[in-house]
Amino acid sequence: MGRSIGYTLAWWLVGAAAGLLLGGATSFGQQYLPEGVSSFANSNSGWTLLAFVVTVVCTRWSSARRWWVAAGLGLVVFHALLQGYAVVSTLRGFPDSYGPGDFYFTVATLAGPVVGLAGYWWRFPSGALRALSGGIFVTVMIGDGVSGLLRVADKTGWLYWVISIAIGVGVLAWLLARRVSRRRDRGLAVALAVAGTAAFVSAFAVL
Repeated sequence: MGRSIGYTLAWWLVGAAAGLLLGGATSFGQQYLPEGVSSFANSNSGWTLLAFVVTVVCTRWSSARRWWVAAGLGLVVFHALLQGYAVVSTLRGFPDSYGPGDFYFTVATLAGPVVGLAGYWWRFPSGALRALSGGIFVTVMIGDGVSGLLRVADKTGWLYWVISIAIGVGVLAWLLARRVSRRRDRGLAVALAVAGTAAFVSAFAVL
């Protein structure tokens, strides 16, 4: 038991370190990426993509692969990404803060465990859990892309938001073709992607 807890804490620390490094890199990316795609570095879909990948990698190699480990890892990574962005931006002369009461602190607290579970389920034998994993990821990529086109494309340009949608659609197509085989699981993935996207866009439209 003690060894399992030790492995868990070690992988959470790995996730935190990766999140801080990647989050800090997004601060530079926001300034130095080409104008059309710089929104990646300061977007819900960009940070979700990074958190998802880190969680998939860590839960793949971790010796403590349990759902609560993955949920905690997602929470740690998402908070670390945003904290890394805020710290590096401040050090670079672009003052930023991050902590309780901040909107994105709430987002990370709520979304982090969900993204962590999605990353964990991505390699699961269960088709239903794979469908949930892909549906969650696709929801954010397409939802954020559509929301960005509707809300901020006149300020940020449209290219990144279209890329975000394309990634979401591509992952959904691959999921349906290669990751799930039963019709019920495919229907679950599509239904979650459609309903989740609609909910995502609606929620950010009123914020």
